[in-house]
Amino acid sequence: MNEHSSDMSSALYPELTVPGGLAAALAREAARHGWGGEPAEPVEGFDPAVAACYHRGEAARFAVYATNADEREFRIEISRSSGWPWGAFGSTDDLALVAAILHAWRDGASTAQLRREWSLLAATPLDAAPPGRVVSTAWRLTLERSQTIRLGDAELAEALYAQPALRVFFPWPSHGQFSLLSSTADPFHAEVPHVVPRIDGLWNVVAPRSPQTPERLLGSGLSPREAAALVAANIPTGAGPAIEGGWPTGDGTT
Repeated sequence: MNEHSSDMSSALYPELTVPGGLAAALAREAARHGWGGEPAEPVEGFDPAVAACYHRGEAARFAVYATNADEREFRIEISRSSGWPWGAFGSTDDLALVAAILHAWRDGASTAQLRREWSLLAATPLDAAPPGRVVSTAWRLTLERSQTIRLGDAELAEALYAQPALRVFFPWPSHGQFSLLSSTADPFHAEVPHVVPRIDGLWNVVAPRSPQTPERLLGSGLSPREAAALVAANIPTGAGPAIEGGWPTGDGTT
């Protein structure tokens, strides 16, 4: 998923089907209010029709993406003036709202000010995901290789996502291995086998321990595609889809 195309539904994004795509649509919204600003720049790896970014000073960056092919969504990522990617994140189906936030940012509003002014903005990309879409947002950011989320091996991530049964779990790469969790926040819950790297570049698939069984090796020396297929074949009965938030602890809390 290194190149994200403009082959999107005209029903979802009719304003992006004209020449200039997302950048031109945002410019039209700004012009309606008499707002100016520097033109958008392309985002590496994305078709200009579905992504655009703007810069303020040397490092601050405002990026907009329309890459959700399932639901209308304009995803916002705003970095701080230090260049640190964690600043403000948002998700909305209203392009005019995106243009208004962009205008305030161009006028010098800080990420903290923007979050106070617009409740749709959050401090992390997953906190900004609409209810019911945390898992799908995590997968999209993983596959788009976003620097705002934990990233695992790209080929393995693609192979896992290619298994429809695995897409309902929360992707969680860490220390080289790739887990698929049944909750999106701490306390995390692992029911599905995870994939562990080997020094030869291949992968092992390991079933997690449970109160009844110890951790056990299911397969060794596998390609990403083979590992993903083995994980999908060993989803425990009744597991998933992942819940949003922490896994219930049994004492009334999560």
